[in-house]
Amino acid sequence: INVMAREAGISKESIYRYFGSKEDLFLAVVERELEVYKKGMLDTISHFQGDTMKEALFRVAEATLGVASNDRTLALRRLIFQMSANGSKVGTHYFLTGPDIAYQNLVRLFEHYKPVSDFPIEKLSRYFVALVLHRTMLQRECGVQESLTVEDIRLRSMESVEDFLLAFCK
Repeated sequence: INVMAREAGISKESIYRYFGSKEDLFLAVVERELEVYKKGMLDTISHFQGDTMKEALFRVAEATLGVASNDRTLALRRLIFQMSANGSKVGTHYFLTGPDIAYQNLVRLFEHYKPVSDFPIEKLSRYFVALVLHRTMLQRECGVQESLTVEDIRLRSMESVEDFLLAFCK
């Protein structure tokens, strides 16, 4: 808080007057960071008419992987998880305004395309996100994988979509 106040050229008291607490300030930071993610997801989902389901899923995979695996998002997630472990409501806020919106958007996408599958649409949504993100996020969080290039994101997204369609859709 001291560093933020100094860099902003304001007093620490001004920050607390506006935000009330460190947690409220952090919630505002999380919300600001998630705006970029939400806009990308909403843009992706709102423009899938006319695409095949494969093309729409590829765009969702690219947007999701690009945002979720970048250094800034990873740093934010580390802070969120640390605060959540200490009883903060930040984790719940993050989940409901970020990942949960991604799941809901995918449900809408699957409702639009009506894929033939043995799985309910809600599960397809969760399985798709898991297939796109799990391994890459674990690699990034463990320091095994450096930042992804645009080409890395494209290739991993294509592979995830193709594997998903093969495994979960008829």
